[in-house]
Amino acid sequence: MMNLFDAIGIRTVLRDHHAFYVYVLCRPCGQPFYVGKGVNFRCLQHEADARTTKALTHKLNVIRSLHREGQAVAYRIDSSYPDEAGALARERALIAEIGRHDLKLGPLTNQTDGGEGTSNPSEASRQRRRDSLWGEAEDPERQTINRWFQKLTPVKSVPIKPAATFTRAAGLWKNDDTIAMKPRQAGAIIASALANGVLLEPDCLLPRRLEVEGIEYIIENGVGRDMVSNGMIEVHDATATREMLRLTGPGYAFVVETFGAETLIDAGLVVP
Repeated sequence: MMNLFDAIGIRTVLRDHHAFYVYVLCRPCGQPFYVGKGVNFRCLQHEADARTTKALTHKLNVIRSLHREGQAVAYRIDSSYPDEAGALARERALIAEIGRHDLKLGPLTNQTDGGEGTSNPSEASRQRRRDSLWGEAEDPERQTINRWFQKLTPVKSVPIKPAATFTRAAGLWKNDDTIAMKPRQAGAIIASALANGVLLEPDCLLPRRLEVEGIEYIIENGVGRDMVSNGMIEVHDATATREMLRLTGPGYAFVVETFGAETLIDAGLVVP
């Protein structure tokens, strides 16, 4: 195994490699947690994203956890290539060799098998991504979020409606009858957390409204009121149709029970 370097040392190392390279992000102990293909100083972008964005992914949550503990990401350059094809092939092979956490095959936070991208996608490819509501986005982090949105909150099963056409939207309050906590309600919580970049924990605040690929959605009246009635959420800001929802302890426990802690860690919604 090659030597591990810090963020300063890796800059010097990269000057001696071909244009395209395969890198590994590691914990201080040397355990790998992410494999990528890079050019220039691409490998350093992940730490910058963890510091400067609110995006929630398993990879960024690991980096933030290390930072909170006063630790730094360790970097390893696996190999380099004069052409991108060689780097993409090696990226895919290395991910398969080490194993993805979401597939229960290893420690990697990678959400795909790798080797599927190019540095300069065509405009037609970019437009296809923009046209797909629950599909692929151009930004890599948004791609990850979208994949989890599609997996955890399929359109037909999530009680959210396009805000522009949902003319019956109204405020949330307790019903006379209490409906038990149900997976569809947990799906609404997941949808808001994914779209709004909210880390799930007891007492976290979730907007009732969410935006996906430029379209605003809102959690349905009935499901929202059911969640208030059964104690899954409490209304923190009661501005009608624009409420802020506080996830209660029992509500959080039900969401975790419904989707599984490991799945939510992989989705970046729960701290590892």
